[in-house]
Parts: sequence; structure tokens; C-alpha cells
Amino acid sequence: MEKMIMPQHYIDIVGKKAKLSGGLFTPKRAEPSLEYDVLDWRWGSGKIINTKTLEMLHPTVEFLIKREGMKRSRWTRGFPVREINLKDCK
Repeated sequence: MEKMIMPQHYIDIVGKKAKLSGGLFTPKRAEPSLEYDVLDWRWGSGKIINTKTLEMLHPTVEFLIKREGMKRSRWTRGFPVREINLKDCK
């Protein structure tokens, strides 16, 4: 498989503040809309798949985030990088 290149707008938010909400750590619990410091990014271990054909569609990205009041920084769950189509990366 060829090496995937992360779209630049994901890299650009590292080191900045971002307003995030929703299922940041688990899809079962929605977080309120708060401003977080985005410290780093990494490729997620999960892949977005088509459940009917079981075809892998997109990779995921995780962000290391921290805000005042949190004891330590945490990695978010994986979010899809829809700009990259895994069908094209063979």
C-alpha cells in the first residue's frame, strides 16, 4: 500500500485552539462545545468501512487535546479522513 499523506488542514490545527463538541472520546457520550488546545495528531487504528460490501473506504485520524480543568491530555476517538479514499491506495 502506498504511503498516505494527511491533508494539510488537519496538520494546521495542531498547536492551535479548536472548538470541539460531540462524541470526542466515545460515541455514547456527547461532550459540550468547548475550546480545546490541539497538541498533536496521529493516524487512528480504525478504518471506515461500507457495512454492506465490507470494503474499506477511509482512514481515521485522532487528536491529542487538552483544556483547562482536564487532569491530562487525551486522544480523541478516530474521525474519518474523507479526503483519502482507501480504494485508490492500493
